[in-house]
Amino acid sequence: MKIYFAISFLSFFCIEYIFGQTGPAGVGTSVTNILWLDANRGITLTGTSVTNWADQSGNAFNAVPSSVNARPTFVPNSVNSYPSIGFDGTDDELRIADNALLDLTQWHIFIVLVADLQKNYNAWLVKGNDVQENYEMLSYNDGNIHTPLSYTDATRTAPSSAGGQVTTTEFNIIEYSYSSTVGRDVYKNFASIHTDNDNKTPSTNNFELYIGNERSTAGRFINGDLAEVIMFNAPINVAQRIIVNNYLAAKYNKTLTANDLYDEDDVASGNYDHEVAGIGRIDASNIQSNSQGTGLVTVLNPVGLDDNEFYIWGHDNAPAVRSTVSLDYPAGEGLQGRFSRIWRGSETGNITSFDIRFNLAGLGPVTATDLRLLIDTDNDGIFSDETTAGGGVIAGATFVSGITYQFSGVTGLNNNLRFTIGTINIAQTPLPVELLNFEAVYKNDVVHAEWQTASETNNHFFTVEKSNDGKNFSVAGMIDGAGNSSTLKKYKFIDKYPFEGISYYRLKQTDFNGNFKYSKIVSINTAENDSKEIVVYPNPSKGIFHVENLNQKITVLNTLGQKILTAEINSNSSKIDLTEQPTGVYFIEYKLNNKIQYKKIVIQR
Repeated sequence: MKIYFAISFLSFFCIEYIFGQTGPAGVGTSVTNILWLDANRGITLTGTSVTNWADQSGNAFNAVPSSVNARPTFVPNSVNSYPSIGFDGTDDELRIADNALLDLTQWHIFIVLVADLQKNYNAWLVKGNDVQENYEMLSYNDGNIHTPLSYTDATRTAPSSAGGQVTTTEFNIIEYSYSSTVGRDVYKNFASIHTDNDNKTPSTNNFELYIGNERSTAGRFINGDLAEVIMFNAPINVAQRIIVNNYLAAKYNKTLTANDLYDEDDVASGNYDHEVAGIGRIDASNIQSNSQGTGLVTVLNPVGLDDNEFYIWGHDNAPAVRSTVSLDYPAGEGLQGRFSRIWRGSETGNITSFDIRFNLAGLGPVTATDLRLLIDTDNDGIFSDETTAGGGVIAGATFVSGITYQFSGVTGLNNNLRFTIGTINIAQTPLPVELLNFEAVYKNDVVHAEWQTASETNNHFFTVEKSNDGKNFSVAGMIDGAGNSSTLKKYKFIDKYPFEGISYYRLKQTDFNGNFKYSKIVSINTAENDSKEIVVYPNPSKGIFHVENLNQKITVLNTLGQKILTAEINSNSSKIDLTEQPTGVYFIEYKLNNKIQYKKIVIQR
């Protein structure tokens, strides 16, 4: 194992602490994380064809196809419910314009990939021509990883790992770092697959950065999918490597060969797969102590963060809004509501305390003293039984700046515990109440658009809009809103005239004063009579769920992975009765394409 010296990262750390860490898993900023392409964010489509893959690093290094024929395909629900970008191996490619920030002499790169066809010269990411590479990641028909480099002294090295690193059966995390002081290191799912001590300076060039092909070389279009591309402009330290790998492993359902520290992504733990970030320390030279990532939560200023200790957290992907249909908050402690979203953390070691911040954008009025940090201290998945005396209800929030509020010196967030945020005064500090969901399902030649609201204020009407290209929308229909409501409302609209093939739907909500906002965009394919994605409704419910697009025996599990119920689902019997079960999160286990899948359902009363 190579040793990364502290001096190599001194300037890196100084920059990070000045600007904060909002890069992947909370590692890096736009200064150090120079490129970040995530198939779940920043995709512009024409139909299913990708016309722009927007850089999430803040540097605006967007990847665009070189022509109409070069457009790759957006593949939804490709891996662990996350999408990927599919390249056909014939003419699909994306390019990023040359920039001095992309001309690197050292780097740390992560790509998440799967091959559809093993072939020689699957060129995943290349800066330069063949034999004139600044940096390159390529695979051959045996699935090895090839990382050639050209140097300023006009020499070149072109090592390859052993075969089998890229497969056609599953996505893998491939990691590649280089510096002239340390050399080249290549990893798969954290395990080393190649290392050397090359100590030369790579030769830069003014060519575009190619994704999915290599410049001026025939036959190197990739036949496969990319889910994420991350580039740093220097090798990151070991603690940061561990944190970024755990973020990717949780998101894409991978098991790391070593240092797989975050286990809240397991089904039995509730699948807290989303926006994972972390802090941690290997030693004084390998440390990450201030992280946010893309989520609402920042953890910083740890006390007692010793060698080989980490705290890594993620959330359950519930809406970041106040739940008005759940009473799962400690009313006896003065709470009047809490976020629907719940976070959960994995602690390695025993960190004494840290500060935790919440980004409450869109919250409206906030009085910091109304906020409460709720911790599920007994780890039973319920917040309503928590008390101040027991450490599960924490006051003392302070305003930091903008839309950020902090709880300082938190000591109770130990391994595996859930947490969320609540309010003791809904009128004064309401927490945001918004659209809970919006879904579209194609059935019996019509599209059923359904949505729910937790509450409404001055809501005049909804407009269901549709599109055949995902960009230009027209009105499909309108439904009146409830005006003002503090209870769960359910709405449904049937589009009798959907477009042929793939259609896109979105919901526009308009207030009485003319202000409006849009929901997420959802897509359906009228060419497929039976969607591969099962539909469960209502969800959340009081205990009765109906399942569509499924014809098999299913199992219902609780968050501990315990079997609650088995049932045969078919056209004659699609109801699941869980009215005897307590409120909380459950999972429907079923089989799709010979793989076990899980659908989260929620009981709220």
